[in-house]
Amino acid sequence: MILDEKNRKNLVFLILQFFDEEGYHESLHLLEQDSGVYFDFSYFSNAILNGNWKDAEDYLSAFTSPDANTFSRKMFFHLFKWKFSEATDRGGGSESVNIFSKDLRRIPVLKDDSFDDLVEVISVDDMSFPEQTCCVDKAPGRAKLCVDLHELAKINPSLCDKLDFPKLNTSALLSLISLICPNCHGRKGGLKEDLICLILQFLYEAKYKNTLHILEQETKVFFNLNYLAEVMKLGELGKAEEYLGAFTDSADNKYSKAMFLEIQKLICLESTEWEVANPSGSLDNMSPKVKLHASVAMLAKKNPALKDKLKFPSMEKSRLLTLMKQSLAWWTSRTCNNSSSMENIPVVSYLCGTPSYFKNKFRKTGPRKKVINCKPNEINDISQCNALVLPDYCSEERIVRLTYSPSGDYILALAEDATHKLWTWSSSQNEFCKENIFPKPRLHQPQSGKTMKNEMAASVQNSTSCFAIKGSYLFSTSGGKIAVFDLKSFEKVGAFGSPTPMATYFIFIPGDLLAVGLDDGSIFIHCLSSRKVKEKLEGHDQKITCLAFSRCFNVLVSSDSDGKLCLWSTKSWVKLTSKNSTQKFCSRSNLESTSLVTHIQFDPYQIEILVVHEGWIGVHDARCLDCRVQWIPDESDTSITSATYSSDGEIIYVGFGSGFIKILDSKTLVTICRIDLTSVTQPSPSNIRLEVYPTVIAAHPSHLSQISAGLSNGKVIVLQPLWSRGWGETAPPEDDGDYPDDSDHSY
Repeated sequence: MILDEKNRKNLVFLILQFFDEEGYHESLHLLEQDSGVYFDFSYFSNAILNGNWKDAEDYLSAFTSPDANTFSRKMFFHLFKWKFSEATDRGGGSESVNIFSKDLRRIPVLKDDSFDDLVEVISVDDMSFPEQTCCVDKAPGRAKLCVDLHELAKINPSLCDKLDFPKLNTSALLSLISLICPNCHGRKGGLKEDLICLILQFLYEAKYKNTLHILEQETKVFFNLNYLAEVMKLGELGKAEEYLGAFTDSADNKYSKAMFLEIQKLICLESTEWEVANPSGSLDNMSPKVKLHASVAMLAKKNPALKDKLKFPSMEKSRLLTLMKQSLAWWTSRTCNNSSSMENIPVVSYLCGTPSYFKNKFRKTGPRKKVINCKPNEINDISQCNALVLPDYCSEERIVRLTYSPSGDYILALAEDATHKLWTWSSSQNEFCKENIFPKPRLHQPQSGKTMKNEMAASVQNSTSCFAIKGSYLFSTSGGKIAVFDLKSFEKVGAFGSPTPMATYFIFIPGDLLAVGLDDGSIFIHCLSSRKVKEKLEGHDQKITCLAFSRCFNVLVSSDSDGKLCLWSTKSWVKLTSKNSTQKFCSRSNLESTSLVTHIQFDPYQIEILVVHEGWIGVHDARCLDCRVQWIPDESDTSITSATYSSDGEIIYVGFGSGFIKILDSKTLVTICRIDLTSVTQPSPSNIRLEVYPTVIAAHPSHLSQISAGLSNGKVIVLQPLWSRGWGETAPPEDDGDYPDDSDHSY
């Protein structure tokens, strides 16, 4: 118990520092009061200097009381006396004098009080101040009061050991958590949002309710629907409006507008007694207030500004305190041994919440916690997801490249016969797509009737297709020269390069550069404005299979057909390092050993890089190319045909030649969903040469759960889950919007 209490106190200090650094000032000072570990005299004195007497009194009252000891009695007496002295109305017998006299009468007379102290309390009714008190500058008097109170605080046994904040490194709690859970690095909002959820659970368990609900409002991570219902039921409708207003505004959307309107209706009804629903539970038989209360809850669950913030993640009890105790044990051992090594630091694969579905087929290169075997969500029928096969009257050749536009308003595909297909929908329809309602796309064809078709390689078997978009222009190749098309008119406006050596992959790099990988292993850096080759990079012996650029580190990563990765500086074009990515952590009896890297891709925050082989995928450190974790499919799976991150980096989609798409949690590489595409798409009667399977997968740039899959039969299908919470959900969650008390999950 003593150890737990010490850890709890240390954790509170870390949380206080985090609040201060993040600007959660109201939560900061409420936690100081709720926990009682630190008396911020600077905050207390500022309240006095600004004349915020109630704030100063409330803050002091959280740590001590007038009857605690002589020093506390004197502090309250001085505070009340100056509060009284600055009253604008001090007429004899006035209401203000009566109020402040009652304040001063709260000061008890203790047995160790001196005669002068007794006179001060007893003669309060005879207190008088110069008439000019309220007219002169109050600052000097308030400043002197602060000095006097500080002297009393330093010798006050209730406060003296709470005046100094411990010395901590900058962002101490964030740094500690990032060491414990390295998987959170780079994920947008991931580390801080997970930490906030851990802190919210800690506050909830510690019953720091004042801080809890203010932190919810300041961070906007979790909308506590139960708390909103509670304050509405208690008739504290102003507090309900304030809580809702921290997350959304009436002008945000129709649901927010309706929620504020329902609360206004409740305010109009607040004079009547709160009624409860009759036993029948029928909405028609509910009282007006109960109907309004139910309406607010239903609107919150439909509100796009709130619905993703209604569920608090399930997690083990006292998760943050447990993580801190583990790290403290490691730190103590490290300190005792005078070691600077970072080895054996306790590492977890996730911070808060537990993955909805677990699977045991992944291997790791560093220490992780154990993994639980649970069955992923299975989608074996078109009715179990939203699926739309894009209209297509063109060729039925295999799709080899696929992408969304940066804004998500069109999909572009390149088929094996060098033909491009472009599907469009309006931006307004694209918004509907986010509400799980598919727009009606159309296969775009300009009035000129032109098509975008590449020059094909002499040897189709050895050709490699690739394209990249720059503004309204498409750069594309199918083994011949690199063609440039106008995406609006489909007109071919240029071509460059030569058939040999053949361009196999290219990407645009900031600075008006185009990096082109060739089948002889070389990489050329073209300057588009000058139309000249700026650099030639040599580090591969086999054909380049993919290129990826990180703006975060200003590096280019290249891969080849022999599994080699190279890291290049885009400032000096020097090769920084190279690694062989073909080390395998387990064997696959039904899959031929292959070193071919089919795809590499940076996560959205450009810190980690996904490396895709036909037999496994790996996540590598972008700075050194070290493999952090590898994932090997089941024995029953055939070769991997494609893999890509979701736009937020939370999910990895993996396509297989067997006709399946597996959806992995990117933090744990655990399979959360498995889609059988053979059940939602059937081979065309005129194309029975292949069973239908995904050849390439593209993720929507803003709709986090939507993907498009290019298929072996030349079709493109758009997929997204039925439920708003993603692919792991088999049905809409029953969500009460509250904190879970406990969980049986382990990590």
